[in-house]
Amino acid sequence: MSNKLWSGRFSKPTAKAVEEFTESVSVDARMVAEDIWGSEAHAIMLAAQGIIGEDDLRVILRGLERARELHEAGKLKLRQDREDVHMNVESYLIEEAGIEFGGKLHTGRSRNDQVATDARMRMRVEILDTQEALLHLQAALLELATGNEATLFPGFTHVQHAQPITLGFWATAHASVLARDFERLSGAYDRVNRCPLGAAALAGSSFPLDRKLTAKLLGFDSVLEHALDCVSSRDHTLETLSALAICASNLSKLAEELVLWSTSEFGLVTLDDAYASGSSIMPQK
Repeated sequence: MSNKLWSGRFSKPTAKAVEEFTESVSVDARMVAEDIWGSEAHAIMLAAQGIIGEDDLRVILRGLERARELHEAGKLKLRQDREDVHMNVESYLIEEAGIEFGGKLHTGRSRNDQVATDARMRMRVEILDTQEALLHLQAALLELATGNEATLFPGFTHVQHAQPITLGFWATAHASVLARDFERLSGAYDRVNRCPLGAAALAGSSFPLDRKLTAKLLGFDSVLEHALDCVSSRDHTLETLSALAICASNLSKLAEELVLWSTSEFGLVTLDDAYASGSSIMPQK
């Protein structure tokens, strides 16, 4: 017999090769915190709607808090045979709180809307972290530009001297590019920050779920309305990746200019030893 949470009608355990092929724990382990937050919000909503009792809620939240403590301490074990982060967290809760309490958490919820919610929450963090880093870099460029408005510097086209510019002019050019990168990520964030939780597998649930409450608890701006769109669309992911790819290209341009200008042929920039490497055979490098 299979001992998986979804294995009610199965008479045989999953083949090891199938488990190894279908597992996603190695990838979505980074979403443990988001999965716990989502489960807490879902449980609070279920209690608010009278779908589970207050005693159920207290036990569930206590178990999820324990899971968070173990995760933050690096002691929450994620098992491959449980397929994904969702089944691992729910299985832990059932072991900790008992099936009579932990078994109620998944009421009105599917892994389909659960993973869509976790991913959007994780993407929000990544987008904001990237934007924070861009602001720090932009501030450094603007600091360089300040006081160097009149510092003469060669402007290049096709790696040839073209027109005289200033160091401040060069620095503010890259700062302007970073501003657009920031704007693109802000646009992506707006479309990412819509809550799919409550869509269930693909067509919603017959339970009286309050999706707006769940979205509010999780910090989403709004609910993503169409259930099938909630669980089947990934255009917001592609949009975010596109914005990040453009940003990476712009950062590469900045880095490549500095690398080129640090060569003996140009000699315009000296890289600090803390940010350089050397050759194993050529002492001059």
